[in-house]
Amino acid sequence: MPMPVRARMGREYRRSRTLQLLNKLNLLLLCLTFSICLRAQLPVNLGSASTFSVLAGSTVTNTGPTTVNGNVGVSPGTAVTGFPPGSVVGGAIHSADGPAGTAQGDLTAAYLDAAGRPTPTIILVPDIGGQTLPPGVYKTGSTDSLGITGILRLAGNANSVFIFQIASTLTTASISQVILQGGVRATNVFWQVGSSATLGTNSIFNGTIMAQASITITTGAALNGRALARTGAVTLDTNTVVNPGLPAGGALTVTCPLGAAQLGVPYTSFLVATGGTPPYTFSTTGSLPPGLNLDASTGVVTGTPNGGIVSTAFVANAADSEAGHATNNCSITTTVPIQPSAPTLSTWGLGVLALLLAGYSVQFIRKAHPRSTL
Repeated sequence: MPMPVRARMGREYRRSRTLQLLNKLNLLLLCLTFSICLRAQLPVNLGSASTFSVLAGSTVTNTGPTTVNGNVGVSPGTAVTGFPPGSVVGGAIHSADGPAGTAQGDLTAAYLDAAGRPTPTIILVPDIGGQTLPPGVYKTGSTDSLGITGILRLAGNANSVFIFQIASTLTTASISQVILQGGVRATNVFWQVGSSATLGTNSIFNGTIMAQASITITTGAALNGRALARTGAVTLDTNTVVNPGLPAGGALTVTCPLGAAQLGVPYTSFLVATGGTPPYTFSTTGSLPPGLNLDASTGVVTGTPNGGIVSTAFVANAADSEAGHATNNCSITTTVPIQPSAPTLSTWGLGVLALLLAGYSVQFIRKAHPRSTL
């Protein structure tokens, strides 16, 4: 029997309402997706400063066998000291020349860009160690300075961007680590520092530091990123500094860890992969020096060498998520720590001492022999 008109009209009405609700739901989902896309951050454009692993405004000073992968520069200052014993790989030293001056100009633009990114999440604690953070913009609140103790994890994917707006100082504790998870690239992590930054001894840090004043990377600390100081100095001491490259990726490559270690002295460095498709997995063909260990997921190499004076050769391996593979022939030479030499007297000091002893001898003889003609 044919459906009554009233029933047929009711059915059409319900179908129409259902379609309207589905359209509204689709529109809502589209709006939410679009707003999320609007909130997603683009990387900070460093311009020519991206080629510099170390860039200072006044001086660059190094102590010990630091290895810098990428350019080292200073402008408008002129002093770059400590190379050697430090070495620059895959780059050059630029002292108050055209490239360094242009990079400083691009750094200023990048610094202001990072500082001006809107709608940040306010950091309510003075130390963010022990946390796992998603991508986004973060800004210090009532405590202008920011510390990192223990392990800070930045979790996301290869396109995730992290920007930290720090009003005053950035300080990381000894043996602290900033770890990237899920394929996050160090080239997409930015630390805008209103004053100065200090990385603690034997710490691991990821990302580009853009400091208004100075940057100090203390003994044994390793940086997968850039140390870019606008007005002050960059100070290095037995460090590994690796330029993380451009966000676009490119061919997969892997760097060697710091090539110098000392017996009984804690060692911190890492294998760094650039290009390819993260996340990466790290390994070595051949053993590391006794006492050193590699974290396969982060590339971090830590430990205390204990195997005697030896040069250990091995191959560093990095594999990406698309079956890409890169290798590099590396070595770590273990030596005995240099002991401070015993104080010695100069020729002038010996002369003064001889005169004092002679005078004392004359006085002694006169007292012992009052009638002496001395």
